[in-house]
Amino acid sequence: MKIYAVLLAAGIGSRSGFSIPKQLVKIKNKEIILHSLDIFLNSKINFDAIIITIPPPQIFNFNWDAFFGSNISKEKIEKLKIVTGGKSRQESVYNAIKFIENTYIKTKAYRVNSENTFVFIHDSARPFVTENELSLLLDKTAEYGAAFLCSGVTETIKEIHGGNNGASAEKSKNKADAVKLKTLLRDSLISAKTPQTFKFEVIKKAVYKAAEENFISTDDVSLVENLGLTVFPVKSTDLNIKITSALDFEIAELFLKKFHKSS
Repeated sequence: MKIYAVLLAAGIGSRSGFSIPKQLVKIKNKEIILHSLDIFLNSKINFDAIIITIPPPQIFNFNWDAFFGSNISKEKIEKLKIVTGGKSRQESVYNAIKFIENTYIKTKAYRVNSENTFVFIHDSARPFVTENELSLLLDKTAEYGAAFLCSGVTETIKEIHGGNNGASAEKSKNKADAVKLKTLLRDSLISAKTPQTFKFEVIKKAVYKAAEENFISTDDVSLVENLGLTVFPVKSTDLNIKITSALDFEIAELFLKKFHKSS
């Protein structure tokens, strides 16, 4: 069995309001990406490699090798592989899967059985994933081929109808415009989180098919849905937030102590 982690860190976090990518902003004197990286470096699963996607140099020029070299021990840094990400999350995942295929699956020296190879895909802005969650994801992925962390929806969710939904939503924030709405049944809704985990052959087919069809999505489970396959949802803890805004960083500061007690 071979198990790889993909840590997505190619975004620049424009919504966070910081002058640097949010993954380099510190929580308790430690960059958020290092908190997230620790999840996989210290896991009992013993990942064979951790592929980190980074922003293209023309978007954010930064010495990532030196950064990780000065923050990760020599015995652990051997597991890190840096891959340039794309313009979107989906492009970054594609680059990472292609890297795994070319570096490990197709290389005779590794002799990897792709049917017994697993990939964990995780947002670098989610630093609060527990060891128990990783273990559950691996078990369910081995059984079903794909799994992901999720949580129930507690707020009432409304779908905007008419015109471009995204534009209508943004417009309604700025003006008191009336919009046509549909209230969704929250009992049948869940919020997808990461890690999202897959047998390698499943995510490879999903990523390549999406690229061929120009099918665009904001998470990896949707790409597997596009194959017509089922995915197993694993309930996540309330601590597994995605840090996006400046306020999220303040919340993360409060969560950090509680997370270390629970993990």
